[in-house]
Amino acid sequence: MAENMKLPARLDLSAAQQLVQELADKDLSAGIEFDAEEVTHMGALCVQVLIAASRAAQDAGGQVSLGNVSERVDQQLASLGLTKEAVMEGAR
Repeated sequence: MAENMKLPARLDLSAAQQLVQELADKDLSAGIEFDAEEVTHMGALCVQVLIAASRAAQDAGGQVSLGNVSERVDQQLASLGLTKEAVMEGAR
């Protein structure tokens, strides 16, 4: 069963290392459901961390989803040339 992971409000440079550490403790083969309900800022480095987690989960046989994405976060992803679907597909 996929584990739910609530993302912090600011996913910026200072949040990237903590996000990496939290993901290191997860069983990615079970999958992860990222909850972006509180996210107001999603920076490029944290997007890269989410893409890496998605790829690792897929390689381990797990599924990854990104839910409750605000229009603002959708716009921030678009400015990076991405969509939430592309991030969860590992931007392949």
